[in-house]
Amino acid sequence: MTDVSVQQSAALDAIAHWREDRDRPVFTMFGAAGTGKTHTIKELIADDVLFATYTGKAAHVLRRKGVPAVTIHSLIYLPKEKSRYRLERLEGQLVDLKAEMPEEDVANSQAVRSLNERIAEEKKQLSRPAFSLNPDSDLRQAKLLVVDEVSMVDSRMADDLLSFDVPILAVGDPYQLPPVAGTGYFLKKKPDVLLTEVHRQAAESPIIRLATTIREGRRPQPDGQMVVPWGSISPDAALGYEQIIVGRNKTRKATNHRIRGLRKLADPLPVAGDRVICLRNNHDMGLLNGSIWQVVDRSGADDIIDLVVKDENGEMAVPVWRHHFVDSVYEPTQLAFWEKQEAEEFDYGYAVTCHKAQGSEWDSVLVFDESGAFGADASRWLYTAVTRAAKTLTLVTRN
Repeated sequence: MTDVSVQQSAALDAIAHWREDRDRPVFTMFGAAGTGKTHTIKELIADDVLFATYTGKAAHVLRRKGVPAVTIHSLIYLPKEKSRYRLERLEGQLVDLKAEMPEEDVANSQAVRSLNERIAEEKKQLSRPAFSLNPDSDLRQAKLLVVDEVSMVDSRMADDLLSFDVPILAVGDPYQLPPVAGTGYFLKKKPDVLLTEVHRQAAESPIIRLATTIREGRRPQPDGQMVVPWGSISPDAALGYEQIIVGRNKTRKATNHRIRGLRKLADPLPVAGDRVICLRNNHDMGLLNGSIWQVVDRSGADDIIDLVVKDENGEMAVPVWRHHFVDSVYEPTQLAFWEKQEAEEFDYGYAVTCHKAQGSEWDSVLVFDESGAFGADASRWLYTAVTRAAKTLTLVTRN
């Protein structure tokens, strides 16, 4: 065992006893930023232990710290094979139709145009990914699954994980914002282990010191370095941060508009290189609420547009509702439930709300403190926002 604290050692002992007893399928270990959750789970690395997180960004952070993590989605879901029968039948109909008419009539044929449109739509459908639970997942052979940043895991994903009948160690931070509706499956009960001691190396981090100050109920004051007054960040300086975090949708919309303007992006709809965020889960397509993507291509400008987007796992084609990119925050388009099933919901992701940022971490983060809009959860909002930064943080406050 490497250099672990007394509290971390006690946590590992409790985990070992639980694994031996197998008296319940889930064991929870929670702790604040800097208390050594990652340091503790590194002691569990073994060939028969798997590590997973909700977002690809969180998995990348763990791998950088020496933990061989993957996303939950890549671990337990598998792309569905889609039948090409319908496409082949339509293409056959097109060949037969063209063979039956004079060549000079083909270009002006409504029937030919209609078939070509149906073929194009079928090709789009085939290009869109679909996923199902993978019964042959590596998880089937594991002795333990460690799930980090569990606040974003919803009941469906949790049920799918539990279906493999492998013990789950759920790791999270109880001081963050309460999970949004439908998530936080593993946060419903008191933790089995709560790490409270900020270890010495973490305590030397200015970000951890600031997070601890906030967690202890003290408001951070401008210091001219990490905490600066409102209005002191220039637009050009804002472009230098990997992620901007705000509180209100009004601020998010305005900031994304400003950032795109600074980037000289005049098209109100996404273009290649734009940063976008998924606003709603679609497990069947492998889309997770809060996941960040880069636009590769766009076609169409109607109510539903077709985007090709990519993340660290590759590209996918996805139909997306247009209105999020162009609506005013004061007059948002309201979709009926059945309409939401027709396409996915994305928006620009240069600035995101703190709720959407949960479960992710970036090297450099700019936070505009709008915690006052969250009442009793103000401290939790601010704590969650600043702990999204791994290396560089600037907190812009109205204090």
